[in-house]
This record gives sequence, structure tokens and C-alpha cells, in this order.
Amino acid sequence: MKTDKVDVVQRRVNLMEKEGVNFVVYVNVGKDPFYSLDRLRQENDAIVLADLPVPGRELTGVHFDMEFLHANTKSLLDSNHQDGKYISAKGKKVVVIGGGDTGTDCIGTSIRHSCSSIVNLELLPEPPRTRAPGNPWPQV
Repeated sequence: MKTDKVDVVQRRVNLMEKEGVNFVVYVNVGKDPFYSLDRLRQENDAIVLADLPVPGRELTGVHFDMEFLHANTKSLLDSNHQDGKYISAKGKKVVVIGGGDTGTDCIGTSIRHSCSSIVNLELLPEPPRTRAPGNPWPQV
């Protein structure tokens, strides 16, 4: 039986709201005076800005992670890449902005495509060499 994804996501949002997370969407931070960066910095301990309109993101050769991974996986499963309906990194200089599992998937996929080089830009500090006792996540 397939689970309704909307209900699953909404349940998660509801749980996070009960924990005190305040979701603000469809706001132009910095242009809407109620959501100025100065005000947000004064009133909050942390601010997450997602999907920023970075200049150049619409240029040819700039792809979002899920667009890249989905097209690659679908083409691989459907035709072993024979249909050509994937974004190839073969011979290209690849830059992956962001880390985590998805960034690592993009790096691995680019390597399997035989890209010529990869640069990974990550804003978080390098993880420690050993896992902290309370960390449940796998670590290399």
C-alpha cells in the first residue's frame, strides 16, 4: 500500500511546530520590512534561508541536485544510460555546492560518469575523525 506523502510531510511539519519551529514561507527576506535581516538576527538564535536566487543559477550547466540525481537514476534503471536522458558529467569540471548525503551522491555520480575534476564547497566545518559517543550517525 502506498502512503500518502502529503500526510507524512504534514505530520512531520506538525511535530516540528510543536517543538517550536516556526516556518515562514513565501517571504522576500530583506525586501519585506517585517523580515529584515537585522530584525531576524535580533529575534532568533539561528536563521535558515533556503533556495536563494543566486545570480547565474539559471545558466546552462547549472543543475540542482535532485534534477541531476533523478535523471541519472531513471536513465540508468530504464536503459542503462542508452536513452541519453540524463545529465552527463563525463569530462566536465564539476562543482558541488553543499555536502551531506545528497552532495556526496552528486560527487559519486559525477565520478562514475568520469568527470575530469570535482570541487566540493561546504560551509560546515570538517567533521571530527572519531564519532562522539552520542552521535548515532555512521561516520568514516
